[in-house]
Amino acid sequence: MGRSGGPAAAVSGSGQLGDGAPAEAEPAVPATEQGAAEPEKPAAEQRPSVAGPPVSGEVSEAPVLKNEWGSLNSAEISFHDDGEIGTALKYMHDDARMDVDGEPLANVLGRLATDVTTGRRSAAEGVEAYKTLRDRLPEGSEARQCLNLAIRRIDAPPSPTPQVPGGTPAPLKTLMQELHSVPLVRQDGRETQRLQEILNNSFGDKPGDRPARLGLLAMELKQFHGMRHESQGDAGKFEIDRAVRRAIKELGGRA
Repeated sequence: MGRSGGPAAAVSGSGQLGDGAPAEAEPAVPATEQGAAEPEKPAAEQRPSVAGPPVSGEVSEAPVLKNEWGSLNSAEISFHDDGEIGTALKYMHDDARMDVDGEPLANVLGRLATDVTTGRRSAAEGVEAYKTLRDRLPEGSEARQCLNLAIRRIDAPPSPTPQVPGGTPAPLKTLMQELHSVPLVRQDGRETQRLQEILNNSFGDKPGDRPARLGLLAMELKQFHGMRHESQGDAGKFEIDRAVRRAIKELGGRA
């Protein structure tokens, strides 16, 4: 799957079936990702499950819901459609309308991507939900192939959390754990490798409780916000940002 231009029958960012062309203007990051109060995460049993019987492959008669990414209003479906899930939907063609529990696959998958983007599901929970949904789709279908490729690009198996120096402050130990819990981070190690470098340079053989140093560390952590594009929100980009903001605040900095 590519990232530029979709097939003629692709699901567009508006949630309608169209040419997949990009919007005229880049949508704004939702207010919840600009430092506003984080959404309260529902209990696991309250989040809709995507488990169920195999999908037949028939087309749903229900409408495809509009993707309102960039809207300041709360929306049922709101995620960046240039990410892996949005790209999968574009390239699975008419399979995006495949009936899943009475509605189009695009709606079901769009809600999952929205849950991860807004923090209602963790990135790890989102990946598992994507897998559950994938396994219900017909073997050999474009829907299953495209979703499987998307999952491969954002998933990674569990592994030990990277080691940190003994003098590392608690907020930074927690940050390392939270970053490593995101499958996308485990896959390429972008944030954890940089954090490990910072910690080794700062606390490898030095005491870790100097306020001036902690303030400088908080400034360095702000650079983490630019490591990934917002299109990776459906894979954990904003979960990473939230973890970094918490660490900065606990170090006494301004997130």
